[in-house]
Amino acid sequence: MYNHFRRCLIVSTKIHRKLLTQESSHESILLPVIDCYASSRCIWNNTVYKRVYCQIANNEKTDETSVMKSDVQQKPDDFLSNPEDIKRYQILELEIDVMRNDAEKVPEKLNPDNWLLLLKLPSKRQRKKYLYYLWCNETHKKNEKMRKELKKAKWLAEKAEAEAQQTKDTGKIKYGLTYNSIFMRINSTTMNHYYNAKLMQAIMFAPKVVFDCSYESYMNFHQIHNCAKQLTLSFANNRAHVDPMCLYYCNLNKDGLLMEYFQRNVPTLLNDDFPAIVTSQSYLDLFQKDQLLYLTPHCKTDITEYDPDTVYIIGAMIDTTNSEPLSLAKAKKDGIRMGKLPLERYMEWGPSSCKRFSINQMINILLDLRYTGNWKKALRHVPNRKLKESREFKLQKQLRRHLYLQKMGIQESSAIEKNFTYNSKKSNDCRVDCTS
Repeated sequence: MYNHFRRCLIVSTKIHRKLLTQESSHESILLPVIDCYASSRCIWNNTVYKRVYCQIANNEKTDETSVMKSDVQQKPDDFLSNPEDIKRYQILELEIDVMRNDAEKVPEKLNPDNWLLLLKLPSKRQRKKYLYYLWCNETHKKNEKMRKELKKAKWLAEKAEAEAQQTKDTGKIKYGLTYNSIFMRINSTTMNHYYNAKLMQAIMFAPKVVFDCSYESYMNFHQIHNCAKQLTLSFANNRAHVDPMCLYYCNLNKDGLLMEYFQRNVPTLLNDDFPAIVTSQSYLDLFQKDQLLYLTPHCKTDITEYDPDTVYIIGAMIDTTNSEPLSLAKAKKDGIRMGKLPLERYMEWGPSSCKRFSINQMINILLDLRYTGNWKKALRHVPNRKLKESREFKLQKQLRRHLYLQKMGIQESSAIEKNFTYNSKKSNDCRVDCTS
């Protein structure tokens, strides 16, 4: 019974399709039937119902537009049937021509609706204001049309240029099936999502490294700016590493200059989904004392190997002018362990070279030490200018230059002789101390 009724309804809709789309009386009768059947079998008659409904809406729309057009054409004719209104219309036309000749802002074309509204406005000031409004709309449409034409012409020129370059073999990678690479392009957004996902995983499982940002009061304006830059580089280096660690920025004053400069470099620093821990709390509130180890160059204990259960603390401080052992005092005050890098054991240190590194150099050393377990590979981030080999090469170069000048009989200036010694270079070679 159900299948028989379905078959009959299909045949009837096919036969009377034209009748359905034209006669409104049949629409009122058959549409409720189709709507009722659609509730049970909506997939079957969805196309028929949409076709009927859309045709009805289109018919109503065409009827409304035709009525509106006839009204628009009929209203001015009815208005101008009166001789007084014709005279007023002629005066208004003359007024608009005078305004055009005076280079006032008047539209070039006026619709019948515009004329009707202008004829109803009593004062000249109101008519000027309305004409200026129409001129603005007309100018906007012209500019929009011109902009679209320019955009289309530019697109056509770029398309022609791309087609011309397609025939040339420039040797560059072109992505797509018709080019020399079928692989998809990896966008910067995809790479950022990949790196951030690695950092999120590191927050859950990787060892922790703490940056102690409590030395802001010991630095001047330029040192704070440099410190914020090094903290940004540390985050970027950790993010790009093969095996990143979880970074903690502790004791960070959210109203201080360091926070301001740091947030300028990393605008998403205080977002909830930022892949690092930024807090004003102390590391003593977040970790147990027996887990902490403060890295400072002023202590005597060397680190023999990397311990994944230890939380290493790096002092975020630039001490080019202040040589006080502030990190040593901070570690003793908090009662936590201290350690330094075994530089003398694995490297030949140059004379008068300061054993201080920047913040980003320290995080690079810890990352490679944890990943490889080899001190020599980890200490490759130490600047060459601090090593004995580089110092000796520089000394030999200066000696050769000095002997050459003596042979040529050229008198060296006192400034050159002064720069020849190591004592004058000591202040220039001492850079940033990230661990003090």
